[in-house]
Amino acid sequence: MKPWHFIIYIVVVLLGFSIVTVYSTDMATSVHGGNGYQFIKHLLWIFIGAVLLMTMSRVDYHYLQKLSIPILVISFSFLLLVLVPGIGTVTNGARRWIRFNHVVGFQPSEFAKLAVIIFVSGYVAKNQGRMSEFKRGFIIPIGVTALTSALLMKEPDFGTSAFVAILSLIMLVVGGTRIIFVCLTAMSFVPFIHTMLFEVSYRKDRLMAFVDPWKDPSGTGYHIIQSWIALGSGGLTGLGIGSSKQKLFFLPESNSDFIFTIIGEEFGFLGVIAVIGIFLLLIWQGLKIVHKARDIFGFFLGFGITVMFGLQAIINIAVVSGMVPTKGIPLPFVSSGGSSLLFSMIGVGILINIARQSLVSEPLSLPMDRVESSENKMDRMLPVRVWHKITSNITSFSW
Repeated sequence: MKPWHFIIYIVVVLLGFSIVTVYSTDMATSVHGGNGYQFIKHLLWIFIGAVLLMTMSRVDYHYLQKLSIPILVISFSFLLLVLVPGIGTVTNGARRWIRFNHVVGFQPSEFAKLAVIIFVSGYVAKNQGRMSEFKRGFIIPIGVTALTSALLMKEPDFGTSAFVAILSLIMLVVGGTRIIFVCLTAMSFVPFIHTMLFEVSYRKDRLMAFVDPWKDPSGTGYHIIQSWIALGSGGLTGLGIGSSKQKLFFLPESNSDFIFTIIGEEFGFLGVIAVIGIFLLLIWQGLKIVHKARDIFGFFLGFGITVMFGLQAIINIAVVSGMVPTKGIPLPFVSSGGSSLLFSMIGVGILINIARQSLVSEPLSLPMDRVESSENKMDRMLPVRVWHKITSNITSFSW
């Protein structure tokens, strides 16, 4: 079996959960007055995503390094366009979509996640020897990330903005940025974060609902309470496919942000554990590909994509189970929604291409005798060496 076959099987299983659950949700809501087109749209996006996955798996990922700046500029353009009245569509008080009609739409924030990963990967690869410097190794890349996050905040989308910032910081620290720079920056942003969370009414309401959802069970606490009811109703083995009650207009966004809850209700605790286990396998397989990458750019590109999948899954599952305040982060490959699914599958295609190329050339190797003897150079390479060792330990397990 080729190294990338396993990751394809993992994605197919996740898509299987998605198809079954979205079909169940869509058919139930259509009978009770819903529009009934969500399932067909979901299948269409899966087909388009599969085509792009196969395409990206055969396109040399090094082209992305050459095009990292144009891709970033295109991402900025979309993030600006979505703010223009008449182009960006307002949904639930936020302007996050560019819609062509009531069925087809595009969410620039999903493209921005991948664009930032490509940019940071290319930047670290190009400036590996200077990543410990304040200006070259921190200010410049974090400035680009801050601009992306600022544009996302204008939609407003605080969750995705924070997600992009955290993802970028993880990649930069692994790339050699000094942790003290990150810590000082995080401390300087505490007043801003406090303002965003406690002086914006709807965000403050979400935090208060997280602390005590039963204080306002029909208002701010409604989402998480309905999610708990669904998860609790599932028991060990679930109510059965199509038997969810909460999807009948009780739980909002039941086929997208809260689809994991419906899986818990219909497949039970065993189904929930199965999905979590599949995501762990996805992360493990992604790290295996990262460990065998042929160059620094491939290493960070694969690492960023794998971390993106892992962080999104962790946040989504934490939200629907009430471990963190409610935030609309989709579950990769499972939640209904074209943009998230599309760029997730593009990300898998890139991972497959990295794996393909690792078979035709020597994988990234960082032994002591191949690193410059300069002590400074050794220190600059240390973060990559450490993470390379970590991925080696994680991926050394074999079936």
